[in-house]
Amino acid sequence: MRRSLTSLIALGGALAVGLLAASAEAATLYVTNTKSDSISIIDTNTFEVTGTIPLGPGKPNRVVFHPDGKTAWVVYDKSRDLGIVDAETQRLAKRVRIGGNPYNLAFTPDGRYLYVLDWSSESSKDEIIIYDLKAERVDGRIEVSTWPAHGVFSRDGKIFYVTSETAGNVAAIDTGSRKIVATVWTGGDAMGVTLAPDEKILYAAAGEAKSVVKVDTATRQAVGSIPMPGITHETTLTLDGQFLYVTLRKANKILVVGTADDTIVATIPQPSYPDLVVMEPSGRYAFVTNRHADVVTVIDVKTHRQVKAISVGKAPHGMSLRPR
Repeated sequence: MRRSLTSLIALGGALAVGLLAASAEAATLYVTNTKSDSISIIDTNTFEVTGTIPLGPGKPNRVVFHPDGKTAWVVYDKSRDLGIVDAETQRLAKRVRIGGNPYNLAFTPDGRYLYVLDWSSESSKDEIIIYDLKAERVDGRIEVSTWPAHGVFSRDGKIFYVTSETAGNVAAIDTGSRKIVATVWTGGDAMGVTLAPDEKILYAAAGEAKSVVKVDTATRQAVGSIPMPGITHETTLTLDGQFLYVTLRKANKILVVGTADDTIVATIPQPSYPDLVVMEPSGRYAFVTNRHADVVTVIDVKTHRQVKAISVGKAPHGMSLRPR
């Protein structure tokens, strides 16, 4: 009897640990719907939409969470301002106008500054607008090549890599001096960028050049090019760095590249216009916005196969995971 009781207690403890582990893997994914003026909230465990946040007019596009997970910041394409969403109340708290023509955005790893990728307009140049969250004001600007589109910070926040779409290059910006320290030509129209887990290689989609360019972050030189059978847009690595997911929007495909030898190991058909890719925290699934199908698809990373299509609002584009 005592042995049975001990076994039950042990089993209960194991189940509790298992439930905690499963719960720890759950995440909240925000998806901006550009033609519904809203955010769809997806539970990455259940693959269900758990809520919708109205954002108001202005064509909300990109979205990114602050590192503390309390707020999500949204770019509005038409109204050219930013929205701040309270993640606890799931409501739009306020909108902020910083000038220019914002297209994309990224927080510094410490959460102090917001880097806004700004396209030239009547009031600004092609540049990075640096917004100080504590002071609530623009703190600086860094001029870059035409149409800055995608960006990623090094883990320590010392370097910000940004692609300029129509210029076809990637710039490395020293965030201390706020100056460009290197520019790498990619060809085509430079799009999505991602860093390998060890940060030794930067992968950059080269758009109409139909390739992904590999950049050595130490020498800041291109060290290779991976040919693609179509125009490339987004590049996203699996969490273990073994596979690179590349979206081919016009071809309605995702190409999976094995990073060990840069060969294409799988092709994943998509409903219509696959855009951005996000890996959820457990590393098991990838989520993909399909803008012209009004769905977010779920890809099993082990099999490289689509397992579900989640209906969201109209024209989903931006995505961001809420940090724990």
